[in-house]
Amino acid sequence: MKEIVLIPAYKPDEEMCFLAKTLQQQGFDILIVNDGSGAEYNEIFESVSPYATVISHLHNKGKGRALKTGMEYIRDNCPECEFFITADADGQHRAHDIVRVREELKNGSPFVLTTRLLGRNIPKRSKFGNDLSRVIYTLSTGRYFKDNQSGLRGFSAENIDWLLKVKGEKYDYEMNMLYYASKQAIPVTTLDIEAVYIDGNRSSHFNPVKDTVRIYRLLFSSAKASIITAILAQIAIFVCALVTDVPYDSIYVVTAGLGAAITAYVINKFFIFNNVDFRDGGRTMLFTFFRYILYALGSAVITSFFPFVPLFIAFNFCALLGLPIRYFAHKYISAFN
Repeated sequence: MKEIVLIPAYKPDEEMCFLAKTLQQQGFDILIVNDGSGAEYNEIFESVSPYATVISHLHNKGKGRALKTGMEYIRDNCPECEFFITADADGQHRAHDIVRVREELKNGSPFVLTTRLLGRNIPKRSKFGNDLSRVIYTLSTGRYFKDNQSGLRGFSAENIDWLLKVKGEKYDYEMNMLYYASKQAIPVTTLDIEAVYIDGNRSSHFNPVKDTVRIYRLLFSSAKASIITAILAQIAIFVCALVTDVPYDSIYVVTAGLGAAITAYVINKFFIFNNVDFRDGGRTMLFTFFRYILYALGSAVITSFFPFVPLFIAFNFCALLGLPIRYFAHKYISAFN
């Protein structure tokens, strides 16, 4: 098995069988993980067995765990595997797009992320989730993807070791793997694909409330270094402004920014991403430091024109104003990459 399509499946229908058969005709090896679908779905998995290798969980464990189980199988049983592609079982991913992902991997891309062309036909719950996901992910990582929730992704086999270390057992896993890739400075190739929603995406097992909370809880947990350093910087600036008799000087904010940059690096390097090759440290420190310098300059302008405004409030106003600026800056910078 050299070119593997990994399909996590929970209570699938005949769409999965059609996809597996089509992909086999395209020269792929198919690996399906039955994520505890239950005895009533045995017939479907039996019907797909001529086209795919099927392994099973006794009980439903979630999409993330099913993907990890498949990766473990590839690592332990398919030493000749060059790359693998993850695809959903519900028919949302077309065979011709999966073939296009294969071509990108053959051209040397270590990580291919498909981005769906989200038109007017997208279900409302999916549109809201995608819009919110873009904003939060961009602000958390400094990287913009117009769609970061597509399950159609491709990886070179050498990525399996770190992918198995990524936290998350359900839908949160796919978001967190992107975050880990960012912190390792792994290049991600994006590939536009057709967005397919069958019957308004009714076959999806994604819970808009529970799974959305789970995704962002784990993402915020991984991004805790940024949150902690922001809080510490706020405290430092507030204390400096409160206890000193010296008139406002942007050195407060610049010093706090330098401290925040160093603190963020230490927490990320030794506590959060200590189990992977953390290569984003320099980039994180640089952007953190210069962001605080911009906040300092903005605070200086505000307090110059409005001397009655406390430093702490001026700084926080600039920080809040900086959020949409950061988002759109990363969005349009990415458009030229």
